[in-house]
Amino acid sequence: MNDSESGNKAQQNGEVVKNTGQFIQHIAYWYSDGSIVVRVDDQTIYKIHLSMLTKLSKVMEEILTIPDDKQSDDPNREGTSLYPLFIPGTNAQEFNDFLFWLYRTEWESLGDDVEKERMCTHLLKLADMWEIAAAKKYAIHALDMVYLPPSRRLELAGKFAIPDWVRPAVRRILDGKLSQLKDDDICAMGWKVYSMLVNAMEMLGEETRRTALVAPGMIKDPSIQCTDHTSCQSIWPKLWFDRIGRDLLHPKTPMKLGGIVAKILQDATLTHPKLSECCRLDMVLHCSRIIFADEDIVTQVSNAIIQFHATLA
Repeated sequence: MNDSESGNKAQQNGEVVKNTGQFIQHIAYWYSDGSIVVRVDDQTIYKIHLSMLTKLSKVMEEILTIPDDKQSDDPNREGTSLYPLFIPGTNAQEFNDFLFWLYRTEWESLGDDVEKERMCTHLLKLADMWEIAAAKKYAIHALDMVYLPPSRRLELAGKFAIPDWVRPAVRRILDGKLSQLKDDDICAMGWKVYSMLVNAMEMLGEETRRTALVAPGMIKDPSIQCTDHTSCQSIWPKLWFDRIGRDLLHPKTPMKLGGIVAKILQDATLTHPKLSECCRLDMVLHCSRIIFADEDIVTQVSNAIIQFHATLA
């Protein structure tokens, strides 16, 4: 068995591996005043500041604590260049990105969106594993500034327990067409979540048809300025369908339920010779205050997804 194979086996068994020249010092993260030498694989070692790491969380403190029976003059003591301390559960790329966050300065850029996503996803993983709240908060904030497909948002929300990302992602998906989702998108968010979205889309379709065909009820007590309320009541259902319902049921570019309020606020939308101006204004105000059921459906499916994500923890 060669030195590399022996090192790999010892690494897997959690044994101390002696540095006989097989490790390479990391160029960026080898500080002359560093107080501990660590490694995450069988290639690179890092000399970093123990105090900066242990103050991050109790988990990090436990990982980096040298056993009391290993005295400072012990030749086999871990955490030195000769016997680097092995940190399990990560790899060089993830650890490099973690150290970038740890040693970053305000003026340092995370790079383009692709690089930001990679770095922050790694940071989220290690923040959860090592229970570092500050790192997770930083990664979430940074990713809030990056465009991610809603399917990717849902994937990360489930993987790293970020419930605040669920509803906006669900809204974006339901505002489009499920047929636009690719197989990779579905696999990313998971089939369980996708099935919830399919059910929600069906519910939205039913609610859209109902809203298109059934006009909101007219106000029973009209303004005294309305001289022929019977005429207003008679024309209202047809006016609603002609101006709103047809757009909702358009075969190619249907209007979303959420677009109703914006449309009825346009002056000409609900104007008709047989509808008095006072009743028109009353109905514009009344309809603009209606919370159409699509918001309830979005909330319902979002909460269901959040609850499902909680079972994955």
